[in-house]
Amino acid sequence: MRDDEREAGDWSYLRREIKRRTVQPFSSIPFLIYVLVAIIGLGCLGIWVELIKLALQTPGGSHGAVLTALCTFFPALIGSTAFQLILGATGKSDKIFVSIGYLVLILGLGAVILITLFNGLLPNKTFWAAVAFSAGAVWLWWITNGDDPTYKSTPVDAASGGDPNRKLKGNTQGYKE
Repeated sequence: MRDDEREAGDWSYLRREIKRRTVQPFSSIPFLIYVLVAIIGLGCLGIWVELIKLALQTPGGSHGAVLTALCTFFPALIGSTAFQLILGATGKSDKIFVSIGYLVLILGLGAVILITLFNGLLPNKTFWAAVAFSAGAVWLWWITNGDDPTYKSTPVDAASGGDPNRKLKGNTQGYKE
């Protein structure tokens, strides 16, 4: 296989895998509830508190505290998820997702540095960039954990290997009890 064919295969695999990892978790109710309660509800608690405080203030209040909450949320989620992606992909020898994990780590670090540096000059743009990176961090967590069996419903008879009343395969003739 030529290098250009291999690269096209890598890109095709990456697109297919990201699409699958984005769509498939929608069928898992435990996964969706975990995302809503743990990641968006509790994980974003600092953001929710600051948004409520901002809403209760007089009009024209500052978005500074909300920006600070966003700038602590998304790097923490991106960093922990990227490491999780790297460790999981390393175990499967999936160099593409290992590379994506490292890229995301560098981009997340760069984003928080740039948002912090340019906040004084471009407060609205840095605020919306922080919102976009927070949404991206949740999506990264989503595609990293969507295949995890922890969040999947399993059939009640899964531990026993199936219906215990079915006819067993094989022959037990000649065995003594």
